[in-house]
Amino acid sequence: MIDRDFEAFAEVWSQAQEIYNRSVTSGTIELVFRALQGLELEEVQRALTLHIQSPDTGQFPPKPGDVIKYARGDSQSRTLQAWAKVERAIRSVGHYRDVCFDDPLIHAAIERMGGWPKVAMVDTERDIVWLRQRFEAQYRAYAIHRPEEWPAFLAGVATQQNTQIGQHSRGRLPGKDIAVIGDQRRAMQVAERGRGALANGTQVSRVTGGQLAGLIENMQTKQRGAA
Repeated sequence: MIDRDFEAFAEVWSQAQEIYNRSVTSGTIELVFRALQGLELEEVQRALTLHIQSPDTGQFPPKPGDVIKYARGDSQSRTLQAWAKVERAIRSVGHYRDVCFDDPLIHAAIERMGGWPKVAMVDTERDIVWLRQRFEAQYRAYAIHRPEEWPAFLAGVATQQNTQIGQHSRGRLPGKDIAVIGDQRRAMQVAERGRGALANGTQVSRVTGGQLAGLIENMQTKQRGAA
């Protein structure tokens, strides 16, 4: 959700609490909104409905953790799903291309691990096992303490090389051949809300708003073409 969703979210959350004869303050609603901001409004609405309908949980007022569980699954299943996407990208995309996942926590975790090329340039199954352990630990940490920011996309080797030789000044960064992993619409939101990417742990500081807009426009074009 983004800030302009706050009014609609406040109405939805208040209605859900009214079912349990609970009143909420504006401060409480804002706190819950920030805790759930990683979800889309439609996901929150669907999760609240599932919570209310459940014979096990429906007798209690919903809390943010309940909404997240119904929307995305428990932390273990979310971590396993995130790793599955990363492993698929490692095997099918490789380290050369830029990549954008549909989960900002994946971007934050991979950035923390040194960037996409470092993660994707694994040679053996033993390296994959070690990488998975590191990723899952980092992802779980961010699931508990959500990062305030994340890279809009994860830069591959091509972007690193373009950065080094200055091609970004001619509008070639990020590459138009970016690989999108997961849900297209959510990946676009990750890119829109993220900041300039990191190339191998080094900030690509000259990625402009126009270039990121171009990246998002290209992703939207691909989505329309796939529809």
